[in-house]
Formats: sequence, structure tokens, C-alpha cells
Amino acid sequence: MKIRVFVSLLILLFSILNEPVFAGEVQKGISIVPMPQELSILNGTFELTGKTSIKVGHDLIAKAEQLRAYLSPASGYLLPINKKIAGGNLIELKLLVELSSLGEEGYKLNISNKNVLITAYKPKGIFWGIQSLRQLFPNEILREAQVDGVKWILPCVNITDKPRFSWRGLMIDYSRTFWNKSHSKKYIDAMAYYKMNKLQMHLTDDQGWRLQIDKYPELTEKASKFDTIYHEPKEREGFYTKDDIRELVRYAAARNIDIVPEIEIPGHSSEVQYVFPGLSCIDDTIVIHPDGYGYKVNTRELCVGKEATFEFFKNVLSEVIELFPSRYIHTGGDECSKERWKKCPFDQKRMKDEGLKDENELQSWFVRRIEKFVNSKGRKLIGWDEISQGGLSKSATVMYWRTGNEAIVLGAVKQGNDVVMNPTSHFYFDYPYETIPTQKVYSYEPFSDKLKDVNPEHILGVQSCFWSHIDRTEPRMDRQVFPRIIALAEVGWTESQNRNWDNFSLRLNHQYKSLDMMDIYYMENK
Repeated sequence: MKIRVFVSLLILLFSILNEPVFAGEVQKGISIVPMPQELSILNGTFELTGKTSIKVGHDLIAKAEQLRAYLSPASGYLLPINKKIAGGNLIELKLLVELSSLGEEGYKLNISNKNVLITAYKPKGIFWGIQSLRQLFPNEILREAQVDGVKWILPCVNITDKPRFSWRGLMIDYSRTFWNKSHSKKYIDAMAYYKMNKLQMHLTDDQGWRLQIDKYPELTEKASKFDTIYHEPKEREGFYTKDDIRELVRYAAARNIDIVPEIEIPGHSSEVQYVFPGLSCIDDTIVIHPDGYGYKVNTRELCVGKEATFEFFKNVLSEVIELFPSRYIHTGGDECSKERWKKCPFDQKRMKDEGLKDENELQSWFVRRIEKFVNSKGRKLIGWDEISQGGLSKSATVMYWRTGNEAIVLGAVKQGNDVVMNPTSHFYFDYPYETIPTQKVYSYEPFSDKLKDVNPEHILGVQSCFWSHIDRTEPRMDRQVFPRIIALAEVGWTESQNRNWDNFSLRLNHQYKSLDMMDIYYMENK
């Protein structure tokens, strides 16, 4: 603790000398992350007491109940919700048509010594305003039990805020290590606290199938477990039932988070071939093994020349789409070696019949066929950037991950495709901090010199990845993700001119205590 305080004082001194953006706000105890677009400090404070009420219109009752649920456990105050209260110590939530310029996620937060007012154009904005309000309270407000001896005082401020990007995401790999429902909810809560809005669930890969599919119960009966010879802990195995997913989807939606499911096609699909060997190019012996054991992954792509493969994924995706209301369905598409296709008579015949010149075009042909099915269900396909190798459809969304291949982004945007920036160089949180320190995450600018002239409307935002092949316990995963994910949250939300590393470091030191309150482990000063 003494070390942390000393480091904080050094950073504060450095910040004062160098006059970073919003340094005065941090000095006065305002440590909101992500940094709001506009923030000004007023004189005075507001105190939450047992006499505080929440004023709200009928259309925001659910948000008022959320606010009360956030504040009541630690404060001990069960705040009344009132539609008609005229004055007094109150927090008011209000939708205003005239705030349409702030979009669905923007908000205004005004705190005086008499009341708190959160206004927005849409309920999503009200929710993000609530998160900023929570961060202005003492950290102890995050406790789930009553805290005595704390005065719940807020500084008087005016904030006008909206996100820079519409996509601010985290991908969690559930295949290599299964993470249970309570773990997922913990991450959803933390993401919401930092105004992130996309959770990509990587549910299938060579190391396991983690989603119940009624038509193919064998997938979870067989492919949710590792082969017994590896003696893996049972908590690394498992799968989500449909009821589990429905619960998580509801939980996330209430917190402005869209869960995007990912089903890997056509590479990274050894587990499918383990259960259904008829979908392979050749007869083979496959086991479900932890990452790093056995044969090299990524070399056992499915046979896309067989009609049965398309029928299988059409059936799977029908059930996935029924479960997940997300506009986007992620179908993977990365690291497909295509070596077996070169020798497979089914794939070679398909190439000849469709007039395809090489295996890259074969993959794109298959992806486009899958996409047409996804589109027929009213959804959009998103995939890793390899889906562009053999020709990209004009409606697919690309997730750019292979750093140094900006030509993919340029080509996609020029054609009118949307792109999510997910480069390994900055956003792969399974990489060690020595490779990607928090400051490097924070330094990322989507519109680099190579991309400065692209149409910004087609860059949806940013996303990080956590692949669970190495750090396979909750504490180790937490430390890999936090605090880097907090830096990414600000990259995705805050305009570049309002971002400053020294200032962010000050606010991050304040956030460590918030993570303590949320029972999240983290890697300090990295």
C-alpha cells in the first residue's frame, strides 16, 4: 500500500508539472474511466442520505431500479422511486428528445448540491450516466454489504459524454478453458462499469465444444471434455446449456452489453470431426486435448466440399441464432491451413464445379454460403480477417487481428465493409505484459498513418482477446485482462484529443481499489 501511494504521488507531481488534460479533475478526486468528452467541476458537493429519492418517468423505472440496486447494499439506503416528487434531495433520470445528437449511448450528468440529474436520448445513455455516477462515489459504494462510517459524497460536476466508437469489446475463449456462469457475470459487470458493450463468446475450437445444440447432443456429450489421458481439472471442462445462455444474454442486455456468439468454421474444428468424422476430408483419429498437447492445431479443417458440412452448420447456426439476439454472428474463419483441401476429392470437385481458382476462394465461397444463411435469419456475419483472402462479400464485417496487414482494412472499407480493430500487437491479453504493457494498449490509435484516410464510419471500434490456453485459473486470467481492459475501454470511448497517458495513470491508480471491491485480481503498475 505504501508503494502504491508513493507511486501515485510521483505520477501526480509529474502530471502537475506537465499539465495533462483534465489533471485538475483528477487532483480533486474525479477519476472516471473512460474519460468523458466534456467535464467541468462546480463548487459544492451532493450527499446521498437516507432521505434521498429517485425521481423517474414511467419509461425509466427499470433503470431507476438498477440504480437503487447499485447504491443500496453499501449505503444501506433503500431509495424510494417516485414519479411525482417535486424537490428535495433527489436523483432524477430523464429522457430528452433534444439530446438526439448524443446518440443512443450518450448522456449528460449534472450534479448540484441539491440534486443529481442524468439525462439522455435513450435508456442506454441513462445507464452509462449511472456508471459515471457510481465512479464518482467513494470506491466502497461497490461493496455488496453495508459499509459503516463512509459519507456518500459526490462532487458537483457537469458532464456531457458519448462514445467515440460503437463497438467496445472483449472476446473470451471458452473452448480451451471453460469459464462458468458466475465468472462470466463478473466480467459482464466489470465491462459495464467501464462502458464496454460487446462480449464475444468463443464457444467452439479444437479444444472443445461449449454450447448445447439440441439437434446434435453428442457435441457436448463428447466434445466438452478432454481425453482422460491428460488428467485435466474438471473445472476446465463443461458447457453452457441453453437456459444458461438465455440467463447470460438477459443479464448482459440489462447492462448494455451485446453477447456475440462465435462458432468456428471451417478451421479450428477438430472437436466437430472428433464427434462426426464424416465431416472430415479423410479418416482420422482425433482426441479432445488441452492446448499444447498432441498434434498441431489448425491443420484439420473441415471438408467444405461435402454438402453434409453445410447442412450441419446450418442446423447449428439456426439454434445459435434462436439463442442469441445479437445482430452479429461470428463464424471464425481464421488459421485454416487448407492443406487437406488440396488432396481431398470432395473439395477439389467443389472447386471445379464452382469455378474457383484456388483453396482461398474455396474458403470464401463457403463463408459466403454460410453468410447467405445467416442473412436470411436477419443477422450479419462477422469473421476474422482471413475471410477476405479469397474475396470478401460486400455485407460481411471483418475483425482485423493480424497486425501488419492493414491492406485488409483498406480493401474492406473501400468496398464498403465494416471493420472491428483487434490487432495482436495491442489487444491480445493472453500475451505477457512485457510484450503488451498497459501503456501500449492505451497508445493504440485505430486511424494510424496507413489508415488515416479511410472512411471512419466503417471502423466500428476496438476489441481485445483473451485466449485461455495458458492462464487457465480465474486469478491468472484476471491479471492478464486487468488493467489492460480498462485502457482499451478508454481507447474505445474517449476522443483521441482527450486521452493522456499520465492522466490515465492517475485515474487507473484509483481504479485498483474499485477492482478490489469487485473481487477482481489485477497486475499493478504494468
